[in-house]
Amino acid sequence: MKTSKKKTTIALPVVLGAVIGQGQLLLIKRNFLPFVGLWGMPGGKVHFGEHLDQAVIREVWEECNIKTKWLKLCGVVTENLYLNRNNSLHYLLHIGQLRPINFDLKPSNEGKVQWFPLKDLSKLRKEMIPSDFIMLNRLVLGNPRKFYYRCDVKRSNDQYIVNFFR
Repeated sequence: MKTSKKKTTIALPVVLGAVIGQGQLLLIKRNFLPFVGLWGMPGGKVHFGEHLDQAVIREVWEECNIKTKWLKLCGVVTENLYLNRNNSLHYLLHIGQLRPINFDLKPSNEGKVQWFPLKDLSKLRKEMIPSDFIMLNRLVLGNPRKFYYRCDVKRSNDQYIVNFFR
């Protein structure tokens, strides 16, 4: 019996850090794909053997040079990102809330890092990764109705559109 080789893909475990202190939120303007030029929460891949709190603290340090303290896990989102007909990504996002220990920003290779007043977050909507904007509002800043969400994002004409977040 002949067996065929199938390409196996899995969801990529990722942490995102909602770093909030003194009424401000830390965001990074991405230099790398897939969300080049958009503001979003700092974060990245979970390393083998790493716990979520360790991963998000490490990622915020690596991307933003900010020391933080873990507060809580705000929620989990499975996100399918459709870049084009033949290319899609699947993320298992863990959103953690952190408190900054220091506020001094230093340049980062990952992108521009900046503090934004929480009260002005809605003004950034068009400049942010759309799913990050929703996650911040529903899971971190709002009163979440649930802990887990499903999200589909599609890239169309160099814009990212959230098809659904439920």
